[in-house]
Amino acid sequence: MNKDNLLQVLHTSFLGAIASNVRAIAFDYNIDTISIYTYIDKNPEEEDYEIIDMAITEVMASLPSILYQKIEIVETHEPIGKLKSYNGWIFVRYEE
Repeated sequence: MNKDNLLQVLHTSFLGAIASNVRAIAFDYNIDTISIYTYIDKNPEEEDYEIIDMAITEVMASLPSILYQKIEIVETHEPIGKLKSYNGWIFVRYEE
């Protein structure tokens, strides 16, 4: 799996799956695992995990080599530039 193909699948899978409380979404991956790191502006709720899980399910259906997933959702008010981007950003909200 190459990074460009993964990014295309990630962007397509997360289209329409980003709630208004999401500030940024970063990803990381290895040969069989996708990790999603979501930074939000309020305390995470069960629905936040469900929305991300649905998007990752689409990723895993499109890329059968991905067998495992990791979801981390963190409330943070740090500037976006100080947040860890791991292997790259899927989404970053504009903030003044």
